Amino acid sequence: MMFEFKSLMSQQSIEKKSVPWLLMGLGLLIPFLIIGILFFAAKSDAKNKKQYEQQRLEMAKRIAEKEAVNSEKK
Repeated sequence: MMFEFKSLMSQQSIEKKSVPWLLMGLGLLIPFLIIGILFFAAKSDAKNKKQYEQQRLEMAKRIAEKEAVNSEKK
């Protein structure tokens, strides 16, 4: 009976030691994932900003053409 108690205690201590390693691993992994997501978001934002600027220029060009056509008709 004493042997079972000792083996039970050693199993509990092993389980308790494995949890901090897992938590430390996650503690290191999570900031790297956040940084990676931030870089991806910044890259996507720059791409979208460039695309929106191009669309804005195309729309401004079309508006200028329409205004030129309208002023010629008057």
